[in-house]
Amino acid sequence: MSRLTLSVRTDGIAVVTLAHPPMNTMDALLLEEMTGLFEGLATEPAVQAAIIRGEGRAFSAGLDLKLVPQLDRLGQRRLVDALNDCFGTLYAWPKPLVAAINGHAIAGGMILALCADWRVVADVPMEASLAEVRVGVTYPVAPLEIARNELAPTTARRLVLLGESLDAREAEALRVFDECVPADELTTRALARAQRYAALPPNAFATTKRELRAPVLGRIAEARSGRREPRLASWLGEEMRRAAAAVLGRAA
Repeated sequence: MSRLTLSVRTDGIAVVTLAHPPMNTMDALLLEEMTGLFEGLATEPAVQAAIIRGEGRAFSAGLDLKLVPQLDRLGQRRLVDALNDCFGTLYAWPKPLVAAINGHAIAGGMILALCADWRVVADVPMEASLAEVRVGVTYPVAPLEIARNELAPTTARRLVLLGESLDAREAEALRVFDECVPADELTTRALARAQRYAALPPNAFATTKRELRAPVLGRIAEARSGRREPRLASWLGEEMRRAAAAVLGRAA
């Protein structure tokens, strides 16, 4: 059964929901499905913009730490490819993309939010973090390039290198997210932004987005083609397994 749902409104706004509560964790299959979905929406004339959101109390907590340490070499290779393909597709998506961040945005979930052109977060108790370093995971090319491009250098140092956590208001203050709104206004505000940006001339928007992000998208494209992706040779090891087990133990 799909863990993504899609509805297309009459105003041309596609609403994509991660429907795998409570934490909307990711695996290769979900990432591959998301890639295919957004590739299709990119060429759908009826779709003028999209909102991505999570079901339940989290936007997404990223990769499932219970499953990732069990992956063999082929499983790891598939996951690296799926991460680069999904985030590369979303970051290059030629139409306006708005993230409606309803709760925790952690690791890959944070990267998913950073792929959006506008990010609205609910003012609820939540963690916003790039926790990879805390669980011994090094970044494939696409997630790291997107984080580097979207975050101010001091913010990138705190989140990417040091693994710090922010709440919704702190993330807004550091411009990780664009606006923080009451939870009951999240959908309305995200829709208003999507409608606003859908009214932009579509060819000019797509061209400008592609050219603005060209250096990053070029490096991601090389990784997607199998070149210059260091994680393909070696990725998850014993350090990651120990760190992930420690995090899961603290959460139990």
